[in-house]
Amino acid sequence: MTGLEAGLWGLFGGFAVEGLDFVDAVRRLRRVPWRASPDDPLPEAGPWAFAVAEIIRLVVGAGLAWAATDTHQVSGPLGALAIGAAAPMVLGQLSRALPLTLPPGYGPPAEAPRSTSGERQAERADGAAAAEATETGRRTE
Repeated sequence: MTGLEAGLWGLFGGFAVEGLDFVDAVRRLRRVPWRASPDDPLPEAGPWAFAVAEIIRLVVGAGLAWAATDTHQVSGPLGALAIGAAAPMVLGQLSRALPLTLPPGYGPPAEAPRSTSGERQAERADGAAAAEATETGRRTE
């Protein structure tokens, strides 16, 4: 199977998943998602936003299927279709497995670690107790 064929199978896999998500959204909302009611807690996105998001998703799925085939990770249409359908999950797992870290000495300087809310509360209590002791000491003098 060529990379182009795998890319087309990946495109179809992504299209199948996104099409099923769209049908689910229409059934749930009883209208197209970009015409959701103002009572809907999710922000409204217009048809152009949906179209751009879908195109990006489909191209990423096709590219990932093509790359998987060219590196001999996938050899048939079903594998390419599955890669295209699962592209967001695959890329999410890859980004967790390959963290983007800079070597020591590069990038912005490290900040001092921030204290947790429990430590801040203890510091406030200690500060309040010290202030109270100082104020009490002043009154007795």
